[in-house]
Amino acid sequence: MRILLLAALLFITIHFIRLDLAEGTIPLASFSAKEMQCEDKKDIQTISVKAVEGDTIESLFALYPDPTLSFVERLASFYALNPHLQNQGIIGGIKIVLPLPQLATESCIELG
Repeated sequence: MRILLLAALLFITIHFIRLDLAEGTIPLASFSAKEMQCEDKKDIQTISVKAVEGDTIESLFALYPDPTLSFVERLASFYALNPHLQNQGIIGGIKIVLPLPQLATESCIELG
């Protein structure tokens, strides 16, 4: 009977120690490094070009390719910079603002 009680007591002790190590106060101790919260900021750079007769959005995008964005994302930023071109085609001689490839910068702040 003593062996059974000793085994049960040993099992319960090991179980509580395992739970405390996995989910308890020890992982929350100050042994871990301080966490950093980082966010990527993308600076939108633009260039102003003068359109010639026969230019299309695709030909203007081909002049300044951006492999980080899809065509739809570039088109959305193009129309955000040139809202007057949503209802008309590109006419020769007008100035158009093109988004350039975006440079990502990372800013981090220390938590805790």
